[in-house]
Amino acid sequence: MSERTLKRLVGALAVVVALWVVASLVAGGGGGAVGPSGEIAQIFEGVSDSTIEAVRLSGTDSPVELRREGDAWTVNGYASDSGTVARFLSLVSDLEVGDLAATNPANHDRMGVSQDSAESIELDVDEETRRLLIGKQGPRFATVYGRLPDQDQVYVLEGDLRIHIIRRLDDWRNKLMVAVDTTLVSRVEVERDGEAYTVVRGDSTWTIEDGGEVAITAVRNMLMELASLRASAILEEGDSIAMLEPGGSTIAYSESGEVLAEVRIGSGEADRWGRVPSDSIIYRLPSFRVDRITPERSAVDPGS
Repeated sequence: MSERTLKRLVGALAVVVALWVVASLVAGGGGGAVGPSGEIAQIFEGVSDSTIEAVRLSGTDSPVELRREGDAWTVNGYASDSGTVARFLSLVSDLEVGDLAATNPANHDRMGVSQDSAESIELDVDEETRRLLIGKQGPRFATVYGRLPDQDQVYVLEGDLRIHIIRRLDDWRNKLMVAVDTTLVSRVEVERDGEAYTVVRGDSTWTIEDGGEVAITAVRNMLMELASLRASAILEEGDSIAMLEPGGSTIAYSESGEVLAEVRIGSGEADRWGRVPSDSIIYRLPSFRVDRITPERSAVDPGS
């Protein structure tokens, strides 16, 4: 190879290297990823559980609106599950807009961010509404695709937002029926399918009021339910379970005779409706929870 040819090859190589360096700098340091810019970069700026006033989610057939009401949150006007809302607000507060994933609108359907396929989230923050379209799961665990409604660019959102977007209204609602300090309970009256009995707290144990020992595990299970009784779902008035006749009740009293908690259940063989006084909501109680909160006498009184 002549010296002239070698110089030409070295020069061509230098040009290639220079072009590669320029391309790497433009791409963001050589990683090939382009970070967020413009409006998308500010979508979650200043967002926290203290600045959000309302959230609207369109990921199900029944759109969900979370709204701050004083120190609590409602969901579509109902009492919300505080733990579920707290976890959601924590995720939104920490959510970050990651790398640019696509710029061509032809990719919108594939990523689930087209107008016809996307869910959406709207945040009311500082008297302004911020809206973002949410698509399918992103390229990594706990990521989703997102884009602004009037822009073609699709970004990777760092956070498992989709699991909250598709949550049904029922899953946002408060299902805590009863919460009692069971150390104050001294007497429990139970009626189950036409049979009634009463258990009372003694100095060291529980007994059946008309005499006899109790199966202490059954009484402990009942007290555990009184301490925090959660329904599995909320029923509509026309639900077949909600239309069944009453099937029993459990009433807990303090030593002074004050009613600490009252739970009424419907009739049936499996899941039953459950209600508490001064509450218009009809809850669904799974059969195992019915057996714990309102046990049959034979489960509590071995001698019956």
